[in-house]
Amino acid sequence: MSQVAPPRYAIYYAPEPSTPLAQFGHAWLSHTNGAANAAKITTSRLDPARISALTESSRRYGLHGTLKPPFELNPVSTLDALIAAAKVFARSVAPVEIPPLELAVIGKFIALTPTSQSAALEKLSAACVRAFEAFRMPLSEQQVSSYKHNKLTVHQEQMLENWGYPYVMEEFRFHISMTDRIDDDNEREAVMENLQTLAAPILGHPIKITDITIFSQAARDEPMTEIARIPFGHK
Repeated sequence: MSQVAPPRYAIYYAPEPSTPLAQFGHAWLSHTNGAANAAKITTSRLDPARISALTESSRRYGLHGTLKPPFELNPVSTLDALIAAAKVFARSVAPVEIPPLELAVIGKFIALTPTSQSAALEKLSAACVRAFEAFRMPLSEQQVSSYKHNKLTVHQEQMLENWGYPYVMEEFRFHISMTDRIDDDNEREAVMENLQTLAAPILGHPIKITDITIFSQAARDEPMTEIARIPFGHK
């Protein structure tokens, strides 16, 4: 009988619900049929069911930018301790402005990315990775092997060994996933055109990170859910 995987936690940037970025994300990445509705509204070239299939994983994780990648909680710690540590961390952090966003293809998936690099954003991500490392359960050999199937560079393997994830520190690239992997170039182009229309109001504008959000995932096939939003600079 297979063992049930423990819950996972992550530290994300997630836009405030009232912001245009969050409203766009709700339309496209709703856990129900948000992507299908967006496809119906913006174009007749795309099959709504196909759009839902191409965003299955992205919808499960929701609209977010990763700061501390998902991790299983170290058994010597607790969720309450993680939340308390996040509050302490956030007290000394100032808001960070992300450069204007654009839609880009990373590998073969579509994401919102900053139009330029941001040292402040990279510093925030690195600080989050370090600050919450003690709460992370070390990866199993099976988990490490699974990551290495992605043909990691030597440096990415070092990041995986040190921090439990290959794309942190110097390998970090802030992005907000809009789709899963889309192998067909024509299909990816059609989805990109659809997203350009839907995302037009939020593209080209900087956004400000004023808090961090702790998310939890009870099982790997269930959605990430917000459990604590912690503002920067509050005592």
